[in-house]
Amino acid sequence: MITFKEYTENRLILHVIEPIVIDGIGEVSAKVDSGNEAYNVLHGIDIKTNNNEVTFTTVDGMTVTKPLVDTIIIHIGSGKKEERPIVNFNMSLHGNDYPDTPFSIADRSENEEPVLIGEPFIKKINALIDVN
Repeated sequence: MITFKEYTENRLILHVIEPIVIDGIGEVSAKVDSGNEAYNVLHGIDIKTNNNEVTFTTVDGMTVTKPLVDTIIIHIGSGKKEERPIVNFNMSLHGNDYPDTPFSIADRSENEEPVLIGEPFIKKINALIDVN
């Protein structure tokens, strides 16, 4: 039987709210959400896709243009669906670098944090969430 200490050692422990650094944007506050089973989400409005690029306005009114990696359809409740572009950013969390991390772009202006870190990324980095 594995002990709790063995289970947690050498694993990154995340809080529900974490500061992250996204290349080209800077430090932002991110909500860690194990219930989000899709890509990480970065706040973006005025989203425009042109050929294989996506341009959007994000944190602090910054305009960003990135290569379009993919799109995803998200079920946002009440039978509504939303198609979102996927772009990659290099990011760091707790001093660890994560290159080419995928983010879907969506309007998070109604949320307190401009970034949502989802379950696939949490699993990929083998992290645990401390809900305290």
